[in-house]
Order: sequence, then C-alpha cells, then structure tokens
Amino acid sequence: MSTQPAARRRWPWYVLGAAVFVIVAVVGLVFFTTRGGSPEATPRPTAPATPSTSAPPAVEGVDGCLAGDARAPQTVLDAQEQAPQTPEGAVSFVATFSRWAAQKPVVPADEVAQLDGVVTTLPDLAGDVASADEFEAAQFRVTTLNGYYRIESVSDTRVVVTLMLPLVINEAVDPTLRYMPSVAVEWTDRGWVIVENVDTPDKTSLGTTGVAFTGGC
Repeated sequence: MSTQPAARRRWPWYVLGAAVFVIVAVVGLVFFTTRGGSPEATPRPTAPATPSTSAPPAVEGVDGCLAGDARAPQTVLDAQEQAPQTPEGAVSFVATFSRWAAQKPVVPADEVAQLDGVVTTLPDLAGDVASADEFEAAQFRVTTLNGYYRIESVSDTRVVVTLMLPLVINEAVDPTLRYMPSVAVEWTDRGWVIVENVDTPDKTSLGTTGVAFTGGC
C-alpha cells in the first residue's frame, strides 16, 4: 500500500492524539503521520483529544439534523430544498450531506447516482464514498452530536465550511477519530451545491475556534 496520498483529494479524516497528529486520507483510507520526516504508515493512536469548552456559541439557525436523521439520498435532497440562502443554511446542508456520504456499509451506486451532479459537483463522488469500504471498522457513521463547524468565508452565493464530526463505530462514539471536510458550496436554482474541497489550515482547532452544534443526529 502506498504511503503517499493520490493527487486527487478524497474526503479528509483526522485522528486527534495528544502527541501524534494523524491524517486519514480517504484514498483507500490510508493512515499517515507527520513526525518530522516523510509520511509513513502508522497504527491508530488511542489518546483522545479533549474538546475545549470555550468554543463560540452556536449560531441561531444552524440545524445539525436538517431534513431528519435518516442517512439517505432523499434526506440530502430534502435538506438542499429546505436550507435557506444563508451561511447557517449552508452549514446545515453540508452536515446532512456529510452524514450520508461518510458511512459504512458504503452507500450503493444507485444512491450516489441520485445525488451526483445534483447536490454536489465534486469529481468522482462514487470513488469518494466507496473508499470508506476500506476503513478497518465493519461499520461506522458520523454524527453532528458533539460536533463543531466553522464558517471560513462568505459571499452572497458562496460559503466555505469546515466541519468536525465524531465517528460512531459499531454504534459507539470513537474518542479519537473525527471526520473533517472543508468544502465550498454555491447557491444555485436547486439550492446549495457542494462545488469543491478546500484546503483549510488549523482544522484541529475547531474545538476552540469552531462553533458547537446544538442537538444533532
């Protein structure tokens, strides 16, 4: 297995450890670590990060469970229809999309086809979601409960959003693993559409620089 990420970016995953910062790139969900040298494969650390209680207060209007708790394509389509043209609406839509995209067993091809080009124009959406099948756990999903978000930039029709969502593995919240996408969404005649992944620095600080979801699913 290669220890170098492929050129095409997949959805980013992070392990939050006390001494080691591990990135799980969703190209086969390969683990990488930076310890001052070249990236190398590494086991998952077990030291959890303790979220700070000093995160900014939640913004009124953000819904961590927009369109319901089902992780289904219709839920994402409903969230796209319901999310208002506000930064809070963009966050809520991305959260619902993330809960659908990041799960194992992976979503089937017919579900991907319902959303590809409709709620997202990311390249190779099918490859992105299918790569979750290589994650070591038999089952996982992500949750907005105890999650954080940060609005990176805003214009009238474009918002850049970063999320920090805990992984639920075999129905137990993992103390170290976090799903942390940074995406740009644009307003269209269909509502919000995810258009690209964005390189965002300092993602692991979301526990202090981000905003906690209130509620969620």
